[in-house]
Amino acid sequence: MAFVKDDPAQAASLVANIQKLTQANKAKDLRSFVVFTSGPEVRNSILKVATDKKVTIPLTFLPGGPGAADYQAYKVNRQAHNTVLVYSRHTVRANFVNVDEKSFPEVEKATAAMLARK
Repeated sequence: MAFVKDDPAQAASLVANIQKLTQANKAKDLRSFVVFTSGPEVRNSILKVATDKKVTIPLTFLPGGPGAADYQAYKVNRQAHNTVLVYSRHTVRANFVNVDEKSFPEVEKATAAMLARK
């Protein structure tokens, strides 16, 4: 799961990387989704990213924006551009903040470790 504060166009690379990681581990039943925290105003931008990057993982937004209770429940840093949670069976196994091209391999490693424990 990823929470993204940035505009969907700015986060397109992260979304594409999550898509690739999910596809690469489909046989291991890895599931992913991305939540944009901006609110409904980003709907068209999300659709454009999904189309342009051929994304099939769920992309959504918080209808209430960053004030939504579900956003607060995950204790996501509101200052971060993005937060990626690697979790299994309702337990967060790894938490990454401000993930970019350079740090995405750490997400891949944590995902591999989580899948090895299943």
